[in-house]
Amino acid sequence: MIRRLGNGFLALGAAAFVAATAWWYAFYHEILGDQFQLARECFYWETPSCGVGRVVAIFMEVPAYDPMALWIAGGLLALGTLLRAFSHG
Repeated sequence: MIRRLGNGFLALGAAAFVAATAWWYAFYHEILGDQFQLARECFYWETPSCGVGRVVAIFMEVPAYDPMALWIAGGLLALGTLLRAFSHG
């Protein structure tokens, strides 16, 4: 039972990580074009330069990326790993 729950959290965490990555890419690629990697720190942290993107987001189709999405994905992956590690059987 706990192992299945752990598997579920791992799958959910992996999907959330893929979604966060796609969201970050879509948002910053729309702002910066092929130089979107200039915003790589915005993937995991909110900095003053990342805040400029939030202001610009008012005029964009893609909602402003929030690094909390990445941290939630990491938490789900960690929880799934812990549940699997401590399951019996």
